[in-house]
Amino acid sequence: MIGDITVKVCGITRAADAALALDQGADFIGINCWAGSQRFVAPELRKNLLREIPETKRIAVTVNPILSDVIQLLEEGFAAVQIHFDPQTKACDIAAIAKKVGPEKLWLAPKVADGEAWPPELLKLANTFLHDAHAKDAFGGTGKVSDWKRFQALQKSNPDKNWVLAGGLSPKNIVEAVKAGASILDLNSGVEILPGLKSAEKLSEVRTLLLNIKQS
Repeated sequence: MIGDITVKVCGITRAADAALALDQGADFIGINCWAGSQRFVAPELRKNLLREIPETKRIAVTVNPILSDVIQLLEEGFAAVQIHFDPQTKACDIAAIAKKVGPEKLWLAPKVADGEAWPPELLKLANTFLHDAHAKDAFGGTGKVSDWKRFQALQKSNPDKNWVLAGGLSPKNIVEAVKAGASILDLNSGVEILPGLKSAEKLSEVRTLLLNIKQS
């Protein structure tokens, strides 16, 4: 934790950036395992990268996986699989995956347009939910800020779940995000120099800002 805040740094592609994020206090490291992402890390490269990350901190990030994909990622050594999917397309059978691997192994990130209701049937399928910004033609990593009002409402009405706030978080707005009620933050494009290349300066600034919130 950094101060009182749990932090996940996502889109890690290099061992040096994993070490940097962990040194700054990251609780989780996200590695993109979906080939459609500009931060994709191929299977043959993930093995060496995972060696640099404690087992409990490894989060595999993917889009519309089938059950065998999820099982494979867990067998690779990831602690949990973060699944981005569109509930309206039914391209991913989340219920079947949850039944097989268990809700504690899943971070669900449904693609839901701003202002629309969160699908209530998903709440029983995982312990952790990632609330990301909606983009018509993308799954996360867009740099857009998500619907914070909906995030606040979901967190308030479902306090037994872990709610992760994602979407355009950076040193410019993380203090505001925490004051809005977020206790778990997902950082990606807002702490980058280029996609997949993290900024030591921005991560250090995030740490300083979060520690100052604790002290104030």
